[in-house]
Amino acid sequence: MRTYFEGLISIRVLYCFSILIATLYGCSNSPVAITGNSGSPGEFTHRMTLTEERLTGDTYEPVFTKDFILADVNLNPDNPRRFRNYSGDLSGRYVEALSSCSEKYSDKLDEIVKDILQFQQPDGRFGDPLLVFSEDLINKEHMPLMWGNGRLLAGLLEYYRKTGNNEVLDAAVKLGDFFTGCYKEVTPAVVSRLEGLGADGIICFTQYVEPLVMLSEITGDKKYAEVASQVYPVLPQRGTLHSHGYLTTLRGVLDLYEYDKNPVHFEFVNRAYDDLINSDDYTVYGSVKEYFGGKGERDEGCSTADFIRLSLHLYKLTGKLDYLEKAEFALFNSLYFNQFFTGDFGHHIINDSESTPGIMNAAWWCCTMSGLRAMQIIQNEFFVQNDGDRIKINLLLDTYYSDDNVSIDLKKGGIDNGYHIFEIDVLVTGNDHRPLLIRQPSWTTETEVLINGKRIDFTTEGDYISVPGGVESGDKILLRMNYQTRVIIPGKENILKSEVAAPVRGTLCYGPFIMAVDNRTGYTFLAEPNDNIVYINTLTIMSEEAGNEGRPYLTAWYSHDGYPSRSRVVFRPVSEMTFDGHPYMMVSLKFVPEKNLK
Repeated sequence: MRTYFEGLISIRVLYCFSILIATLYGCSNSPVAITGNSGSPGEFTHRMTLTEERLTGDTYEPVFTKDFILADVNLNPDNPRRFRNYSGDLSGRYVEALSSCSEKYSDKLDEIVKDILQFQQPDGRFGDPLLVFSEDLINKEHMPLMWGNGRLLAGLLEYYRKTGNNEVLDAAVKLGDFFTGCYKEVTPAVVSRLEGLGADGIICFTQYVEPLVMLSEITGDKKYAEVASQVYPVLPQRGTLHSHGYLTTLRGVLDLYEYDKNPVHFEFVNRAYDDLINSDDYTVYGSVKEYFGGKGERDEGCSTADFIRLSLHLYKLTGKLDYLEKAEFALFNSLYFNQFFTGDFGHHIINDSESTPGIMNAAWWCCTMSGLRAMQIIQNEFFVQNDGDRIKINLLLDTYYSDDNVSIDLKKGGIDNGYHIFEIDVLVTGNDHRPLLIRQPSWTTETEVLINGKRIDFTTEGDYISVPGGVESGDKILLRMNYQTRVIIPGKENILKSEVAAPVRGTLCYGPFIMAVDNRTGYTFLAEPNDNIVYINTLTIMSEEAGNEGRPYLTAWYSHDGYPSRSRVVFRPVSEMTFDGHPYMMVSLKFVPEKNLK
């Protein structure tokens, strides 16, 4: 059976466009088998591999050489690099992300970390030794160093968790002490001075909450967490804040709650999260833009990664599946879309109506590492949860999971008679049957389960399918799921396809995917004027005869706004635009039932 990703690249309907993309970007238009460490092909694994290879290979510029990485701690004017005054930002993120990659990179990472430590200043900081952090002097020019040192502290501590290197821990403690000394100078006058400065504002202090809590967890010294509890209350309301710094702070406060169990911290995050998702700052793609408050229309890979991680942490602490589904929706429709074919993450021009193509804004200095880190956490901590008593598959991602007791390999198959196929291979230690729960997402309807080719009757526990009798090593599970079709209407509840009785404007969702009309497959549909009417009751899965090979593509009849017509249009997931050069796409559409079908 062909994989989803293999078919995605070779679809005949896009044949001429794939030739164009191959010419422009050096990509092959022939089928590609994507293989993870377990030998299992899949899009999630492929995307992670793309970014991992981006950070460690030499295919694309800029190449992450050691000198390039160290340029934000080794302030050499002969080795200029963008944002080098954010001392530790790129190098810290790089260390954090690679610490959770394959051990094949360990020698390279060990060398980089060893060299980073050589540039630590006597007072614990990295970067410009001449900046004086006193109440009367702290201003915008101090903030880049603060921000970068915070991200470097997080990276060093993640590296320590993996290696136990005491030299690194000593450096991290010195850096933590440097911050606590600086924060003593942050008076109300300093906070006021930093107001409205966006990425160079007070968030450069508040983002330190995360690594300070890590430092207390690792050293057993509560003083760092106590400082963290004093830091975050100065975080202002969203306003026009830089979303990455704001969400990074909230992630840190949730870490603080998990550390000291003070409910005040949890309530702070809970209020901020609820306020965000009920505001105009929460996009139709399930995430946020680079800045809150309507300042620009760019997304940012870092902020999307933050939102996903924050949502997953709230799910972990509360067990509420709404958080898990919000993280999942943002993964498919925001983080997947945000990625470039190089493996980088970055920026795109988006709004609730459309996304317009532009230059390749790959933010190699931050977003590329942030995107990979989020995907590592998803794969290692949330895709599968094994508590020893039972196995839970939370996310239907085509990737793999393995620990000392269980291995799960999940593949997306094609479409059979309207059912989307998921294949799951299970390996467990011992001979006992292991209880298995598989989440049935809210975006599915009918589900069938087969084990080793035999259809079974299953029970449910909440939103999870419970496999009767559990599973044993070598079992092969086949899930057959129908996807729900719905329309997201801004400011209103989502409505099902069958509930559309009058003209509505909104965004089409099929299963977990936002569906778009793009100028690769719908150039006539998008031709001006393009306020067209889509007949929603004619929506069907695109057939193999029309060129589809098992992807979640839809097609429908529509009437063009510019001339009398009844024509066909193709909808495909916005996530797929990564591999098609991010063309122009439209997501805000007008839907109405067609009364007299021919």
